[in-house]
Amino acid sequence: MLRADNFKKIICLFLILGVVLIPSVSLKADGDDVLYFGALDESIAQNVKTAIVEKGEFYITGAVQAALEFPSQQMVYNDIREGNVHFIEFLVGQGDTVKKGDPIARIKVDIDEIEKEEVELNLEAAKKNLEDYIQDTRVMLNSYKAAAGEGSERDRRLAQLSYDRLESTFKSEVEKRESRIDEYTLRLDQIEELESREFIYAPSDGVIGYLNRFRKNEVIGYWPPLCVINDPTKVRVVVEGGSELLRYNMPVKIVQSSGGKSVELTGKVITLKSPASSVNLMAQNDVIEVYGDVTKLRTGNEVSVRFDKIYVTDALMVPRTAVKSDKKGSYLNVYVNGFSSKRYVVVGGADGTRNWIVSGVDEGDVIILD
Repeated sequence: MLRADNFKKIICLFLILGVVLIPSVSLKADGDDVLYFGALDESIAQNVKTAIVEKGEFYITGAVQAALEFPSQQMVYNDIREGNVHFIEFLVGQGDTVKKGDPIARIKVDIDEIEKEEVELNLEAAKKNLEDYIQDTRVMLNSYKAAAGEGSERDRRLAQLSYDRLESTFKSEVEKRESRIDEYTLRLDQIEELESREFIYAPSDGVIGYLNRFRKNEVIGYWPPLCVINDPTKVRVVVEGGSELLRYNMPVKIVQSSGGKSVELTGKVITLKSPASSVNLMAQNDVIEVYGDVTKLRTGNEVSVRFDKIYVTDALMVPRTAVKSDKKGSYLNVYVNGFSSKRYVVVGGADGTRNWIVSGVDEGDVIILD
């Protein structure tokens, strides 16, 4: 009986010691438990992707196609008004820079041979007439001079009067006949020059724009023009039909790519399309004034007009994947004290990767992406 009581006491003592020792063991293992729970927390944090609401520049660009317009240009015409002018080939291409006097096109001119022969015959006849007139007049002057020194006083006086009259008209008549010879000579030179004419030349400096279409050996008249020479220092960009995205005084960029090279210039919209203006004053096309070295732009090639459709300097931005939506609207899941808080927001715009948030969150808020 005594042994049984002692055994019970021993069992109770072990139970008491066990109860006391369990917290002791737990305390010793406290460091290990903290590491374990910390690892658990880390696992949870890794499964929740978050981002911070940040401020920055938000913009969305737009673009429209446009064409170059040259307010100052000169037409190149066939300046030969005689004979038949046959087109052979162009010696320039669209976009080429030319100087005044440079050959534009190769031609061949056929002149009326009958007219040429007539001019040659008239020239020879005029020369012969002048020569004969000079000889005949000199003979008569000599005879009058001789008569003025012989015979009666009356005969001498008449001979002297005839001599003076003929001498006074001789010089003017020679000049008149020489002038007629000069006219025939000049005309013959013109015909011979036209026959040897091979080119039509540039009337001014500039850049070749529009080139007309002619067949080889086609007879061309004064109209239509062969091509257009544009003044490269004066150019503007025109958006045909206009664009609702462009506004008066809007800054834009003019971009043109040609031959593997890209040219970028700045510009400004100068057409007004305000509904307050009269319909008669509103432009159908958008016109853009270009700044910088406009000679880099090639005629005949389209350009791209680029601009900012939306631009905000201090915009609240979040990744696009963070924005959710339901029947009430767009919202973000904000991470607050380890919990997700649903907040409805107003989205101002979106680009390829980000959304601009107008209201609903503040800078520095942590949001859940998934």
